[in-house]
Amino acid sequence: MAYNGEGRGERGEGNTWVGHSQVKLDNAIRAAVHASDVPSGTTFVVTRLEVTTKGDPNVGAYKVIITPGI
Repeated sequence: MAYNGEGRGERGEGNTWVGHSQVKLDNAIRAAVHASDVPSGTTFVVTRLEVTTKGDPNVGAYKVIITPGI
């Protein structure tokens, strides 16, 4: 099933996937998992989380990097 939410996911370096969202962290994670196209039941580890501030300081964007767990 395709992920139709806000955000985008892409292949990162090595065995990682990157998710981006300007709305919610959940969307960034879902976009990264969708981009990975791995079998159902795969466990991931968040290896990096970035938050960009915008305003006073409000969150402007989320970036998450995931890799399959052991």
